[in-house]
This record gives sequence, C-alpha cells and structure tokens, in this order.
Amino acid sequence: MPPAQNLLVMAASFLVAGALLPWSPRIRLACVTGAIGIVLVLLLIRLRAHSGPAQRMVDRQTQARIERIRAERAARMNRRR
Repeated sequence: MPPAQNLLVMAASFLVAGALLPWSPRIRLACVTGAIGIVLVLLLIRLRAHSGPAQRMVDRQTQARIERIRAERAARMNRRR
C-alpha cells in the first residue's frame, strides 16, 4: 500500500479512537463519520486500482503465459508419442 494510503488508514484509526473517548455525542458522531468516509475512499481507490487498464494488461500477459505453457506441454506430449 502506498505511504499516502497508510497515512489515511492511521487517520481513520485515530478518528475511531476519538469516537471512543467520553466527548459530546456530536464530536463522537463526527469522528465516526470521518473514519467511515476515509475507509470508503480507500476502498474505492483500491477497487479502482484492481480494475484499471494496468490490471487488464497484466491479465493479458498472464493469459499469454498460460497459452505459451499449454503449447509447450502439448508439444512435449506430442514428442513422447
């Protein structure tokens, strides 16, 4: 995880800890809302990273490797017969 995302996770954990302190209900609710918002933003960032064009390129490269391995195995099996 990139350092900026680590900092956001730490901020969310501090907000959750702030929600556990004996403060007024409005401050506690603000802390919880902020923590949930940060977690949702991080979830969105991570999901977009796994479905972007770079991931599709990796999928194509993986499929190309799988096809190459299958062809090599088939060629080996044909030589043995």
